[in-house]
Amino acid sequence: MDSETVLLYIGTIWVKWKAVKNIWQREVMRRKLLSLIHIYETLNPERGDCQRNFWVRPIFTTECRLRQGASDNLVKEMESADKEKYINYFRMTPELFNKLFTVLEPGLTKQTVVRDPIPARTRLEITLRYLASGDSMMSISYAFRVGHNTVSKIVKEGCDKIWNTLKDSVFLTPNVNNWKAIAESFNEKWNFPNCIGAIDGKHVVLQAPPNSGSMYYNYKGTHSLVLLACSDAHYRFTLIDIGAEGRRSDGGIFRTSNIGKRFEEDSLQLPPPQSVYGSSGPILPFVLLGDEAFPLSKYMMRPYPRSSALNRTKKVFNYRLSRARRVVESAFGIMSAKWRIYRRPIIASMSTATKIVQATCCLHNYIISHEAEMPTAQRFYSILSTEERSAGSYALRDIENAGLASHSVHATRVREQYANFFEGEGAVPWQWERVMRNDF
Repeated sequence: MDSETVLLYIGTIWVKWKAVKNIWQREVMRRKLLSLIHIYETLNPERGDCQRNFWVRPIFTTECRLRQGASDNLVKEMESADKEKYINYFRMTPELFNKLFTVLEPGLTKQTVVRDPIPARTRLEITLRYLASGDSMMSISYAFRVGHNTVSKIVKEGCDKIWNTLKDSVFLTPNVNNWKAIAESFNEKWNFPNCIGAIDGKHVVLQAPPNSGSMYYNYKGTHSLVLLACSDAHYRFTLIDIGAEGRRSDGGIFRTSNIGKRFEEDSLQLPPPQSVYGSSGPILPFVLLGDEAFPLSKYMMRPYPRSSALNRTKKVFNYRLSRARRVVESAFGIMSAKWRIYRRPIIASMSTATKIVQATCCLHNYIISHEAEMPTAQRFYSILSTEERSAGSYALRDIENAGLASHSVHATRVREQYANFFEGEGAVPWQWERVMRNDF
């Protein structure tokens, strides 16, 4: 029996094996296939695997990368001659890029074994450009003269290094002093006392994962994973939860997330209730602000249902809460406008998509914290251009009837206290017309 006859038998049995449904018959045929494959390999001992046409394609060689790749040509030209385009290319100034590179360089540097590895600086540039542009990995491959598969590995490793290196420094460390600092900034900027953050969820659209069915299918008709985030008054994320399926609601995700569990367990070191505006004001607890998707609780304020008849006190409360809560919507909008990877479905595995979201959240906080030390006129990230403002998207909200928690009686009283306090303080005069129209 020659090898061609064996190969013909293998093909015939393979077709029959795929059509058979009975488990025992499939197992018998599988064993026959393995035996025939072994015979075929015995008859062709020198066959081996198919040889590559190229070890490295000519356009991706080190010489071509140095001569025509973006890292050693376009990037350096923009850095020296046009910093505005450099900021548009990487979403940060050259000085901030160098500062970030200094922190990440040890984790991105590869050892030289047979050939010279791609430099750590180029690896970071590829990762940032992929996140900032939203282009396909193939386009990034041609621009930087690096193989497509290599770009895929670089992006995954780069996002992982950004997350592991920056997460401890750019996110909130839960303690009493930090929560009070956030509350003071909310009161100063958005006129809502004792607020420790605004919370909402964003659907990150991605290509449907294999064999996922409708698990990630959301009410907008796309497949997505959910980024649940709390924001401070300066559009920085303080607490995040990434990876929930798009079919789930914000309230359900919060209830089962580590964030929700720690709030329920009271393990985030929240400050005790304190008086608003000195000893003369009411004593109110520190709370998060959410929309109708979240349950009313001792640590969460949500607006009064707009379907019910609202008096002026409740309308003022809804206005003040919505005014302060929109900072998390704006944070999502800024991040989506700057990191254009969110402007199209992410074509990647679930693990890589999660790392991409983690990296962009870290970079978002890192850049805004750096900008806080700069004059307003020199800020480039949190100030959106007209084009970016039109391109930015708000977080998607999944409204559900979440119901009230077990401590809803206490939470209802707290909300009434806030409403009465705001009614006595009043709204911004020029906003009264909007308040009375329920336009918020």
